[in-house]
Amino acid sequence: MILRLPHLAVIGLFVLTACASTPEPVRYATTAHSPGARIAIPHQTIALREVSLPAYATDEGISIADQSGAIREAPGSIWADDPTRAVTLRLTNALADVTGRTVAADPWPFDSTPEVVVEVRMEEFVAEEAGRYVAQGRFYVAHAEDDRSDDESADSKRADRAGSFNIIQPFDPELGFPAIADARSRVIAALARQIAQRGLR
Repeated sequence: MILRLPHLAVIGLFVLTACASTPEPVRYATTAHSPGARIAIPHQTIALREVSLPAYATDEGISIADQSGAIREAPGSIWADDPTRAVTLRLTNALADVTGRTVAADPWPFDSTPEVVVEVRMEEFVAEEAGRYVAQGRFYVAHAEDDRSDDESADSKRADRAGSFNIIQPFDPELGFPAIADARSRVIAALARQIAQRGLR
């Protein structure tokens, strides 16, 4: 049963246990999570710009939203890597997995120009103490100028695209921070799939 205690109380129970034997903050990594079956797309190379996160999500501390909407950093826990870098790299890898194409984060490491550039702007990216990890925002897919066709009958798939997303992944608050890290990973995998389906096909 999920305990309905004051803000962060459920997560706090886990923290107290961890801190009893570990005085330093515990680091939690967002491990890879499969985005599922391959999605065929017409592009060979994709660049991903650094993911734009809300200010609270760029801090190394793990933020939790309570039922009132207040967002606070949970004590005694931090992400294993810079959050912006970690989310950008995980999304890069997830896009590569789901499309089977060459995907790299900025700065673009190759001499050739990528066919498309993907940008993601998160408006909400947070774990809720009730047991949901929420990601809400918009993505943008722009084609390189030299990838466009002058033919008016060119495939409409070459048009620039934009879309919104609202992804929710559940987790068990009683399992503490590892459950939050796993839910964040599943959110990123789901986002990669949505971008591939709605923005890259």
